[in-house]
Amino acid sequence: MKIVFIVKQLANGGAEREAVAFANELVKMGEEVHVVSIVDSKDDYVVDKRIHRHLLHGDRITIPRLKGACNQLLMASLLRKIHGDVVLPFYVTFHLAVLLSGSRLIYTVRTNLEKELPKKSDCLRRKLVCRFAEGIWIQTEEQRHFFAEKFQNKLFEVHNILDNRFLQIHKQPADKIMRFISVGRLQPQKNQRLLIDAFGKMIRRTGNVLATLTIYGRAHSDFLWQEKELRAQVEELGLKNRVFLQGWVKDIEKRYEEADAFVLSSDYEGCPNALMEAMAAGLPCISTDCPTGPSMLIRSGKNGLLVPVGDVEAMSRAMEYLIEHPKEASRLGDAARQRMCEWGTAQEQAEQLRENLRRICLE
Repeated sequence: MKIVFIVKQLANGGAEREAVAFANELVKMGEEVHVVSIVDSKDDYVVDKRIHRHLLHGDRITIPRLKGACNQLLMASLLRKIHGDVVLPFYVTFHLAVLLSGSRLIYTVRTNLEKELPKKSDCLRRKLVCRFAEGIWIQTEEQRHFFAEKFQNKLFEVHNILDNRFLQIHKQPADKIMRFISVGRLQPQKNQRLLIDAFGKMIRRTGNVLATLTIYGRAHSDFLWQEKELRAQVEELGLKNRVFLQGWVKDIEKRYEEADAFVLSSDYEGCPNALMEAMAAGLPCISTDCPTGPSMLIRSGKNGLLVPVGDVEAMSRAMEYLIEHPKEASRLGDAARQRMCEWGTAQEQAEQLRENLRRICLE
């Protein structure tokens, strides 16, 4: 089977990381795998050398009004040359190009569609694409409600791959909860502004002089203003020596190992990789109960803490709770790790995907 993934770039995103993870596993299984990227960027993720890599040369087009249409035609032409059995776009712009190429389209859901693509035109486009898609890949059961009854028979659920190196982290129980971390791109969806506000509120209320918050992640080119605003917020709240924006790091597993607790402040998610990784590392985790993803991973009070979306006070109180109850925090971390031990291996998730793709190709 010849499988084609389309990604924007091989960097800076959970969707891109998952595409590479599945591509790497599928090529190990003997499948012919192609990865098409739109932007030529420095690779953050290691791509198996057996994978065929392609770069769309749409950046040569400089007239804005022509660029979109020309890129569609360039992509369609490239896909016809590859002649894949199935194409999985992790970059929604090119659904039309896949259909124009005559390839089997697998619609991949990597986020909360109602939040990321809320406009009426987006909904109409989604319905049209789903009509012609051969299959629809969802990450969580919760994502089924994005689709009308007539599309339900096209849905198949395959969870994100969890890199085994996070389960290999062996943390000692923390006597004190001091080092909070958060991991994610710097963009409004992740709502790091709320996280910084909540941390500052906790510091002011408790008078804590030890706790720190470190945020790992960088801004996409469309959101470069976000980092500037977050740094200004830290300065304004007087947290310059307590809150640190460290950018993207390659050895993120070491940061989980050094941390005492993890916080996710997103307004919405697909299935949050960073939360999965932190839980696998055995960290006590706080997350907004955002649609979709966190409630599939965390049972609040059992293996982590869920707080309402956008609630600064609740987030602040949850951080305070972990600081004041280190033994309970340790118990939550152990339970979180156990939840991810039951998640399934990368090979098992990739095998599930392969079985569904084979079924679609045979129909």
